[in-house]
Amino acid sequence: MTTVFAEDGTSVPVTVVEVTPNLVHGHRTAERDGYTALQLAHGELDEKNAERRETKPHLGQFKKKSQKPHKRIREFRVSEKELGDFAIGSQVTVALFKKGDKVDVTGTSRGFGFAGVVKRHHMKGQARNAASAHEVHRHMGAVGMRKTPGRVFKGKRMPGHMGVEKKTVQNLSVVDVIPESNLLLISGSVPGYDKSLVVVRPAVK
Repeated sequence: MTTVFAEDGTSVPVTVVEVTPNLVHGHRTAERDGYTALQLAHGELDEKNAERRETKPHLGQFKKKSQKPHKRIREFRVSEKELGDFAIGSQVTVALFKKGDKVDVTGTSRGFGFAGVVKRHHMKGQARNAASAHEVHRHMGAVGMRKTPGRVFKGKRMPGHMGVEKKTVQNLSVVDVIPESNLLLISGSVPGYDKSLVVVRPAVK
């Protein structure tokens, strides 16, 4: 993250997202597929290493359409009218967004490994005084009893693996767009770590 200054002089914390051009790989139509969606390919592969890096079925999808191979293909549901605005083989760039737009950003959250209940679920912990042993300060409380129901309910918040989950942050503002550098400045933080892959789409709410 970094900070930029608005026109009124206030500082705004932003995340700088590099939006490399995406190839319009194909269309999903209601007549053929039962729904309308836009297929975008991302991460152009070098022709020399494409066969070594990817499977033949994956490369065959691009060869059939005479397109350069890409690393990823992702679908985005759109209306039938919007589908006609994106021709197969064209590029979708950062120019799709403009200053002031609201966007939803989806990514994989940072991993923290095995974490306790205080860090993972923000529990208060137990008393921190001379009457309680040091080892139980960050322990959880009771999880159940032997009588009815005589078991621990599913979904009980306990210590465990934290992070590495698909997360979406909604209604973030586009602070600025820099087309010549393919950069998008989004207010606040987004899921993931530096140089991780995120999906930016128009806000749904």
